[in-house]
Amino acid sequence: MPGIKKDDIRVSINGNLVSISAEVNKNEEKEGKGNKLLVKETFHGSISRSFSLAHEVDRKGVEAKLKDGVLLLTLPKLDADAGHQILIQ
Repeated sequence: MPGIKKDDIRVSINGNLVSISAEVNKNEEKEGKGNKLLVKETFHGSISRSFSLAHEVDRKGVEAKLKDGVLLLTLPKLDADAGHQILIQ
């Protein structure tokens, strides 16, 4: 996610569904001398990506890090009950 600030990125988890979204704002201005080069570029938009995992995610252990434009997510698997015995009445 190069060029996107960490404050503009949103990660949400619902069961086994992981959604990542971001707002992109880019303003670039260039000025030149001599033959007068003037460029102004503005871009605004949003991006999103969702995917589902085979197992639900343990929200307590989730970590997200942004370094050099790379978003690293640690999504530990939720431990399901090994077995649940039901009493017969």
